Amino acid sequence: MASEKTKKPSETNPEDLPDVRAFQDEFTRGFLQSTEETRPGYYPFLSGTGKYEMDFPEGGIIGERGYFGDDKVYEGFSVHILSGVVGGAGITIFYFSDDTTDELDMNLESFSSRIGKDINYKEIAGDGQSLYYGNFERNGFHTYAGYVQNETADGALEIVYQIDCRQELKEKCNKNKTKNEKYVLDWLKTIRFIDENKEVNIS
Repeated sequence: MASEKTKKPSETNPEDLPDVRAFQDEFTRGFLQSTEETRPGYYPFLSGTGKYEMDFPEGGIIGERGYFGDDKVYEGFSVHILSGVVGGAGITIFYFSDDTTDELDMNLESFSSRIGKDINYKEIAGDGQSLYYGNFERNGFHTYAGYVQNETADGALEIVYQIDCRQELKEKCNKNKTKNEKYVLDWLKTIRFIDENKEVNIS
């Protein structure tokens, strides 16, 4: 039997969980691996594919109806966020197990096409993976697009992070533009692919 410290949130009495939005939703907490923060305002998330992990915002909820996946092959879902930093925001995440570095240019082009925006991506090198990043404004939303390519095995993530800047929120968004971009980039950099040859235990 797991001790209280090693219990996953999904196995913990809801009354003993942190009083934040992510843990109040039963479906969302099934992905959260611990009640210990990875950094202030974030908790450890493990993909349903077991292929990647990341920091998950305490104000985020995964839409159960829109979640789909096929074992370790692909996964797609949306996260609806209420944040004290960026306000209302949404993230869509798609994982594709067969995206390779050889097809990077084609995959980035396909990603841009799905977004409906020609993006001039900046490359940010990481440890065993690379982030291709761009941003734009459309329909009252500040949108940040990230493509994360696994460099040591096949697999990549397509991520779109949108901050609601409509109507009365516009002035605040424009004022905090630089801060918000750093906030999103810092989060994108927490995404890590899991090496299946190593034992991973983040619970």
